[in-house]
Amino acid sequence: MKKIFYSALLLSISFSAWAQDNAASNQYINMSLEELMNVQVESASKKSENLFDTPFSASVLTKEEIRKAGATSIMEALRLVPGVIVREQSNGNYDIHLRGLDNVPPSSFFMNSINSTTLVMIDNRPVYNYLQGGTYWETLPIDLNDVEKIEVVRGPAAAMYGPNAVSGVINIITQKNAGNIKNVQAVANAQYGSLNTLIANSSIGHQFTNKLSATISGNYQSRGRDVSYYDLKTNQTVDSPSKLTHNTITPLFAKPDRSMEKYGANAFINYKENNNIRFDLAAGLQGSEVQKVSAENTVTPMSVMRSNSTYADLKGVIYGLTSQVSYISGEQDPIIGQRGSKYAFSALDAAFEYEVKLKHLSIKPGYSYRKALYDDTKFWSAENSEGVLSGRYYITTHAASVRTEYNLFQDKVRLAGALRMDKFNYPDKWYLSYQLAGTFKPSDSHLFRVVYSRAFRSPFIYDNYINLALQANSEQVHSTTLVTGNKNLQQLQSDMVELGYRSKLASNLQLDLETYYIQTSNYTNLIVGQRQIQPGAPVQVTTYINVQNIPLTVNQWGTTLSLNYVHKQLQIKPFVSWQKTLLYDYSYYNNTADGAQTSDGSDPATNNINSGIGTTKTHKATPSVYGGAFINYQFNTKFNLNINPYFFTNQTLSHQNASYTVKSTAVDTYKVDAKVFVNAKFSYSPSKVVTIFVTGRNLLNKRSAEYFHTDAIGSMYLGGINLNLGSL
Repeated sequence: MKKIFYSALLLSISFSAWAQDNAASNQYINMSLEELMNVQVESASKKSENLFDTPFSASVLTKEEIRKAGATSIMEALRLVPGVIVREQSNGNYDIHLRGLDNVPPSSFFMNSINSTTLVMIDNRPVYNYLQGGTYWETLPIDLNDVEKIEVVRGPAAAMYGPNAVSGVINIITQKNAGNIKNVQAVANAQYGSLNTLIANSSIGHQFTNKLSATISGNYQSRGRDVSYYDLKTNQTVDSPSKLTHNTITPLFAKPDRSMEKYGANAFINYKENNNIRFDLAAGLQGSEVQKVSAENTVTPMSVMRSNSTYADLKGVIYGLTSQVSYISGEQDPIIGQRGSKYAFSALDAAFEYEVKLKHLSIKPGYSYRKALYDDTKFWSAENSEGVLSGRYYITTHAASVRTEYNLFQDKVRLAGALRMDKFNYPDKWYLSYQLAGTFKPSDSHLFRVVYSRAFRSPFIYDNYINLALQANSEQVHSTTLVTGNKNLQQLQSDMVELGYRSKLASNLQLDLETYYIQTSNYTNLIVGQRQIQPGAPVQVTTYINVQNIPLTVNQWGTTLSLNYVHKQLQIKPFVSWQKTLLYDYSYYNNTADGAQTSDGSDPATNNINSGIGTTKTHKATPSVYGGAFINYQFNTKFNLNINPYFFTNQTLSHQNASYTVKSTAVDTYKVDAKVFVNAKFSYSPSKVVTIFVTGRNLLNKRSAEYFHTDAIGSMYLGGINLNLGSL
C-alpha cells in the first residue's frame, strides 16, 4: 500500500502540468563530438572550464547519458565512469571505490573495508560519515531526476576540497534552471521489474522571473532480493535468518526479502541578480532501510541499516566572494537490533573563498570550518557503557587555503596549485595538503599534463572516542574486553604523481590517457594489547584493545584509457583501467608484542603487528583490470538503443572473523570471480512528452556475488515510463 501511495503521489504531481516542451532536457542528444569535448566541468579546478582543458584527471557524466543508459540509481550510474570500481552487494546497494585501495588493511572488520577515502558531495556539500568514514549512498536525499551531471575527479584532492578527498571526489551537480518564465517544468519517472523492484521519482519547477526559480522533487525506491545469508560460524549459506547459527539475530531481519526501501524529498530555490551575484538554497529530507554489508554483527556479513536525516544548504556568490554553509542532522542505526549501534549525528560545514585576478594570475584565499557531532546517549546508557561511544563527541576542523593559477605563452602553458592547512581538535596539530599541476597545449588537438599532490583523511569519531565494554561470562570465567579510541593517531596520508595526455585524434575521435603512482600510509586498526587474569571463582579476564596506527604502506601503479567515438547516430565511449597494488610491512597479526596470545597459539613476541616489516605482498582485493563502455545508437527521434557493459577481473577479499587476534586461521577469504555485465535499454518516444522503455541488467545472467558472500544477482528486467511535462 505504501509503495502504491508514493508512486501515485509522484505521478499525480507531474500530471498536473501536462505539455512540457522538453527541448531543455534533450540538450545533449544531438551534440557533436566537438561539443561533447567542450562540456563544462566545475569540480576539477573548482571553476567552470572545458573538460578537455582541465589539468586534473576528471570525467563528466551528463543526465542525458544516464537516462539513455537506463541506470536505476546514482550508484549504478557510476559504472559509466572511468576509474570507478562498483560492486553490488544486494539489489541497489553498492560498494564503490575510486582506483581501488579497498579492503585495506586486509583481514580487518567490515567497517574498515568501506571506502573512506573518496569525498562525495552534492553541489559541493560534503556527504560523508564521520563516525568511521565513507558515504552511506542510500542516504542521499536526491535521485536521478534531480541530477544535471556527475563529475568525478580522480586522485588526491584535499587541497581543493578538504580532508577525505584522498582518492578523489564525486560531485553530484543538481539541476538549477526550472525553465522559461511562466512555464512549469515537470518530470516523472516510474519503473517496475524483477525482484519486486519499484522506482519512482518526480520533480516540478517554475521560473517565476528571469532571476528567480524554484523546484521541488520527490523519490521512492523499493527493491527486493532472493533470501540468502552466509553463516560466518559454519561457512554455509542458508535461505532464512532463522537458520543462522545464532538465531537470536532473526529479529534483526524483519524483512529478509527486502534489500532497500528509501525515500527523499527536496526543494531548490535559485536567485540570480546578474553574472556577479547569485544565491542557491537547497533543503530536504530522507529515510532509508537497507540490507548490505555495513558493520560487524559477528554472524553474517549482511546487516539491516536504517537512517533518516534532514539538511539545508545555502550558497552565495557576490562578485569575487563565494560562500557556502550547510547543515545536516539525523539518526542512524548501522545494525538494527544490536545493542550500542544507534546514534544521532549532525555536521556543520562553512566555506568562504575570495578570488583576486591580476592579468594572467588568479589567487583564491579561503577559510573553512567543520563540526561533526555524534551522540549515542539518547539511546544507550553511558554509565553502563552500552553504546559504541557511550558519550557525546565531536570533531572540529579549521582550515586556511589558497589556490592559484597562472597562464603563460599565449595560454599554451597553464600552472595551477593549491595549498591547504587543516587543524583538528584531535590530534591537535596542523596537516598540510597540496596539489600542483601543469598543462602544455601545443595545439587545440593535444594536451599534456602532470600532477603532484598530497592529501590527508580527517580523524573519525570511532577512532578517537570508541568506548566499548564487551562481556562474555560463564560459571568459571568472567571475560571483559575493553575497546578504546586514540586521540593521537597519525592521519591517513596519500601522495600521488600523475601524467596525462588528451588528444582529438580526429574530428570524431577523442582519447584520454592517464598513468599514476600513489603511495598511502598511516592506516589504523584495532590492536589487541595486554590481557590481565585475576584468579578466583570465577576467574576474571580483562583484555585491552586500542585503535593504533599500523606499519603498513600501500603503493599503487595504474593507467586508465578512455575513448570517445561518434559516427552519425552512433556513439561509443569505451574505458579500461589497469593497476597493481603492493602492501609493504604488513602483518596479519593484530596484536602488540606484549599483548594477549594470538588465536593460533603462537608467541605474540614474534607474531605481532610488526612481524611484517620488510615484507612485500600483492594486494588481491582490488581488480587488476576493470572498465566498461557506453554504446548508444539513436535510430531517429523516437527510438534509441543503449548497451553499457562493465567488467572486472577476479579479486580476493579477506575479513577478520569475529576475533581480535588474527592470523589466517581466523581470517575468512572470499574470491570474487571475474565478471562481465551487459546492461541495455531500449526506449520509444511517441511524443516529446512520453518515453516508454525496457531495461535489462546483467543480460548474460552471471550469477556470482560481487562482494564478501553477498547476494548473487542474476538477470533483471524492468519496464517503465518517463514523462516530460509542462504548464498549461
